[in-house]
Amino acid sequence: MPISKVKSGSITDSAVTSAKINDSAVTSAKIQDGSIVNADINACAAIASSKLTVDTSALESDINTNKFNISLLGFKMAVNEGLTVFNLVDGVVDEFQDESGTDEAEGSNDNYCATCDFYENKDPDVVVSAGFSTTAITEPDTSTAGTNPTYGDGTFGVFTVPCGVTSITAHTFGAGGGGPSQNPGGCATLGAAGGGGYASGNIAVTGGQALLVVVGEGGGPQTPGGTNSLGGGGGAIGTSPAGFGGGGGGLSGIFSGCVSLCETTNETVNATAPQAIVVAGSGAGAGAWTNQPFSYGGGGGGGLIGYAGSANIDYVAQSFISPDAGGGGGGGGSTPQSQGGQGAVANPSYKPDGQNGGLFVGGDGSSSHTGGGGGSGYYGGGGGAYTGKCGYNHTGGGGGSSYYGHPQVTCGTTFPGEGPSGRTLNCTSTGLGEGAIDSVWAPQVNAHPDGPFAPLGVGEGTIGYTGPHPGGNFFGQDGYVLLTANITGCTTSTTIVSNAFTSNSVATSSRIVVFEENVDTPTLNTDIIASVSRDGGTTFTNATLSDSGYVTGSSGQRILTGQADISGQPSGQSMRWKLALANNTVKIHGVSLQWS
Repeated sequence: MPISKVKSGSITDSAVTSAKINDSAVTSAKIQDGSIVNADINACAAIASSKLTVDTSALESDINTNKFNISLLGFKMAVNEGLTVFNLVDGVVDEFQDESGTDEAEGSNDNYCATCDFYENKDPDVVVSAGFSTTAITEPDTSTAGTNPTYGDGTFGVFTVPCGVTSITAHTFGAGGGGPSQNPGGCATLGAAGGGGYASGNIAVTGGQALLVVVGEGGGPQTPGGTNSLGGGGGAIGTSPAGFGGGGGGLSGIFSGCVSLCETTNETVNATAPQAIVVAGSGAGAGAWTNQPFSYGGGGGGGLIGYAGSANIDYVAQSFISPDAGGGGGGGGSTPQSQGGQGAVANPSYKPDGQNGGLFVGGDGSSSHTGGGGGSGYYGGGGGAYTGKCGYNHTGGGGGSSYYGHPQVTCGTTFPGEGPSGRTLNCTSTGLGEGAIDSVWAPQVNAHPDGPFAPLGVGEGTIGYTGPHPGGNFFGQDGYVLLTANITGCTTSTTIVSNAFTSNSVATSSRIVVFEENVDTPTLNTDIIASVSRDGGTTFTNATLSDSGYVTGSSGQRILTGQADISGQPSGQSMRWKLALANNTVKIHGVSLQWS
């Protein structure tokens, strides 16, 4: 009969060699835990490091702790030498655990780290978080606010880069488009405007550099002739018996160079394309007077390409539009970011077409009949028009594009705002046209800890009424800009002075021991000067410091020692030590003063 089982006792030693085992035949699942012990592994076995799992973070922490403990032992040994070698029988030792051994009133710029217990001659690191709305700021030390006294009028803000800052992170939120305003007593379906887009990036900067901060104004209700929103949102200049379309929202962004604080005649930033650093596109204004729920909506701000106004077609990011559609989104063209969105094609009886969008400005709606204004952006969206197709009469504008392509920017990203009735791509859900801050496109932005963001989100488009309407104003929400940066503290001139210690007798000689750690490369007795007083601090005598040789590898931690003859000072028994630090950053972990 065939063999069905082979017992280990039936296999002689060395009968099964590695040559008789196929590669990968023995897997970890076939080896019982604990069945292989150290004695089974040859001392010369070549086990690749990739097969080993080592907790390097814990190992690094242990190494740093050991380095510090070795330095601390060197400090104590140097202190002990004061007694055994120099016969200094009186003194104090302060291995810093708190600030109780130093005189804060006598010291200057003596910044103490309570977490790690050391003094450092450096200003604390600071996080800058500067927020800008259209008229207010959160950080007055670095920021100047813009103004927005009336709709479509105002000036822009300025951020001055603090000393020591080399990079800032910009979060820009485009404004939302405006809803249509219906004449009182009218009866028609009024639409949702597009939400503003989002753009961010890390910007390389230099201290003292001034950046223009543009915050877009939400699109608003229109009057005859139309009005552009601050930041270049297109106006809805045509009218109909039902009322007006909504205006496009203004862009938000950061600009460099000598850019005027004042807006241009179409209310947008007076800059050239190379001066744009980061720009968030804005949502477009809605059209009006239709019986189709999505035909009148304004497109959302981009993305690198803004969204076209919807006419019950696929809601997509595109500059060119289909017949009967609303205005195209900005930022498309033969090459990305090269032109504004196409204006909506008007019915032959109601020409002209909606105006094309342009650099930093949304196109106006058709002057013949109601159409929404295009949203502003790096390139603005086209304006809406009266298309004349049954059910798709008064279309919204297209959203503006966002941008982060400036050579000073790294790690740029954008998120689009939602479009009419909350539409994303082919979604048919109902609701407001949401700004990127509120959208599922940008959950990490929504959770930003420094955001001023209202529940509806920055850059929210507005929605109109259905049915009998009392009239009213439907403004899109304004945009917002948030700039963040880390300021590394600068090296300071620092003085650390001890409390007074009473000696048993009038001392004539002294020795100081300093537990010091290099951050930069200081020069002893120039950048670190130690001195001793026996008259309570009125008179100090310098001690010439030298490196005692107790150095812990590459940690920079070392023990400095020096002696001072204090016999020439006015007689006294009130002992103090003083350290003067300058030019190069160091950390001081402890000081001992001994005397005799």
